[in-house]
Amino acid sequence: MTTESDQVKALQQSILERARELAAEHIAQGGMTRSKILEDAREKIKLMEQKELLAARVHADREYHRQVQANELRIQAELDRNRWGLVQAVMDKLYRRLLELQQDDQRYHSIFKLLLKQAADSIGQPDLIASISNDDLSRYHDNWQAIVQDCCGDDVNIKLSPEACHCSGGLKLLSEQGDVMIDNTFEGIVARREGELQRLIFERLFATLSTEGSVFDG
Repeated sequence: MTTESDQVKALQQSILERARELAAEHIAQGGMTRSKILEDAREKIKLMEQKELLAARVHADREYHRQVQANELRIQAELDRNRWGLVQAVMDKLYRRLLELQQDDQRYHSIFKLLLKQAADSIGQPDLIASISNDDLSRYHDNWQAIVQDCCGDDVNIKLSPEACHCSGGLKLLSEQGDVMIDNTFEGIVARREGELQRLIFERLFATLSTEGSVFDG
């Protein structure tokens, strides 16, 4: 009996020890699993934080570039307005110079005859009608035929229209039938060459400013 009892006790003891070992293993595995879960969670949190930080940086970079581009556009628009204002100021000076030229009898008379001859040659007809400003009507009315003779010779007959042309100088020349007209007024010439004049003014003006800027900066 004693032997059987001892065997039972030994079996029970073995079972208990095995149970303890299994429990210890499960506890260890549970601890490892818990550590792994916590580590994975920390890694996920870290990745989320990195993604959020990256997203925040990308958003900040986009916002920064958007503001930079907006500022560049505003500055460019302001520069364009200033440049256009300078070009217009030069154009205004050009018109004032033309008015001054019209009041200089000697210089203006030579230019007027050149404009008259060029218009007559362009139309190429013998009978023409000239329209000039009020000031030029007063200036040239009495010796008009002599001016025509001097400019175009005997082959062209140019009548002087009694109605004044609304211009600051120069003339409009029409064929007698009215189907051809050359606008050689100051305003007409400037209008035909306006784009070219503005481009030339822009190039000359800002080439000068760039040169001056490099001198001051250097």
